[in-house]
Amino acid sequence: MARSESAPIVLKKWWEMLMKDGETAERGFWPAVAAIALGAFALVVTEFLPVGLLPQLSADTGVSAGVAGLTITAPAVVAAVAAPAMTMLIGRIDRRTVLLALTGLQIISAAASALAPNFGVLLGARLLLGVAIGGFLGVALAAAARLAPANKVHVASSAVIGGISVASVVSVPAGAAIAEHGDWRHAFWIAAVLAAATLALQAVVLPRIEAGQSVIPAHFFGLLRTPRVSLILAAILLIVAGHYAAYTFITPFLQQTVHLRPGPLSALLLAYGIFTVVGNFGGGAAAGRRLSASVMGTAITFFLALLAVALFGSYAIPAMLVWALAWGAAPVVTQLWLYHETPHAIEAAQAMNTSVFQLSIGCGSLLGGLVVDTVSVRSSMWLGAAVLACAIITVLIVRSFGHRPTGPAAGKPVATESVP
Repeated sequence: MARSESAPIVLKKWWEMLMKDGETAERGFWPAVAAIALGAFALVVTEFLPVGLLPQLSADTGVSAGVAGLTITAPAVVAAVAAPAMTMLIGRIDRRTVLLALTGLQIISAAASALAPNFGVLLGARLLLGVAIGGFLGVALAAAARLAPANKVHVASSAVIGGISVASVVSVPAGAAIAEHGDWRHAFWIAAVLAAATLALQAVVLPRIEAGQSVIPAHFFGLLRTPRVSLILAAILLIVAGHYAAYTFITPFLQQTVHLRPGPLSALLLAYGIFTVVGNFGGGAAAGRRLSASVMGTAITFFLALLAVALFGSYAIPAMLVWALAWGAAPVVTQLWLYHETPHAIEAAQAMNTSVFQLSIGCGSLLGGLVVDTVSVRSSMWLGAAVLACAIITVLIVRSFGHRPTGPAAGKPVATESVP
C-alpha cells in the first residue's frame, strides 16, 4: 500500500480484502452492525445528557429548570417529525451515506452545544440533534438487518436496540457525574468526541447498504387506519410521556425533595441505570412468553412505582428502583407489541415507533416543565403517575380488541429473539 495513503483508507482496504473470503464474510457483518449500534448509542447518550446536567445548565444559562428542560423537549419533537419525513425523503439512497451524514450532523450539534454562548444557541444546536436522531433511528434497524444473514437478522436488530437501551441508562448518571466534577460543557465535548470516533469506525467498516422498498405516505396512513395499531401507538405515547414527565426532573427532585448530595445522587442514578438494564432483559424474557400480559404488567408496575415516589418523596428510593425496572422493560415490550401487529410493514412501523417515542419524550418533558415551574418539582412525579394511569386504560382497550394481525404476513409468528 502506498505510504501516502491515509490510515482510514488503509483500514478500509484491509477490511475489503477480508470480506472477499467467504467464511469471513459470514462473520464480517458484525463490525458493521456494531458501528450502527454505536451510532444509535452515541445519539441517545447525547440526547439525554442534559437530564443529569439540568441544575447546573439551568443556573449557568440563567433559565428556570422547566425552561432548561426544553433541551430534552426540542430535539425530541424535531426527531418525531424527522423520523417519518427523512425515511420518505431519502428514498433509495445508499443507507451507508445516510448514516454517515447523520453521525456527522451529531458531531456538529454536540460541538455547537459545548460552545453555545447562551441558551438560545444551545437550543438551536439541540434542534440539529433532533434531525440526526429521527433520521438515524428511523433507518438503523432496517440497515442492520440488511447487513446480516437471514438467520442472524434478529441478533443484528438486538444489537441496535441494545445500544439504544444502554445509552438511555448511562446518559443520566454520566451527565450527573460530569456536572459534579466539571462544567456541563465538558459533557457535550465528550459527546462530540464519541460521535467522531463513531463516524471514523462507520467510515471504515460500513459497506454499501442497499435500501429496500421506498417508504411512502400510504404506508403510514395504512398503519394508522388500523384501530388496534393506532391504539398501540397511543399506549406507547402515554407510557413514554409519563416516564419523561417525571424522569426529566429526577435530578432536581432528588436534590430538593430527597436532599441528596452530589455523591449519593450520582450513585443512586447509577443504581437506577443498572436496574433499568435488568428490567430490559427481564422484559424481553417475559415478552417472549406472554407479550400482552407483559405490556399490562409493565404499565401497572410503572404506575404504582411513580405513585409511590409522588406520595412518599424522601422515602421513595426503593420505589424509584422499581420504576427503573419497569422503564427498562417498557421500550422492549412495547416495541415487540407493535411489531407483532405490523409484520407486513416493518420499516414504516419502525419510523412510526421512533416518531411516537420521540414525540412522547417531547410532550412528557414539556408538560413536566410546565408543572415544575407553576407548582413544584414534586408535581412532575404526580403528572407522570396520572399519565401512566391513562396508559393502563389504553392497554386495556387494546386487549379488549383481541389480536387480529393484518397484511400479507398476517398469521406468521414474529420472532421474539429481537429483544436484547
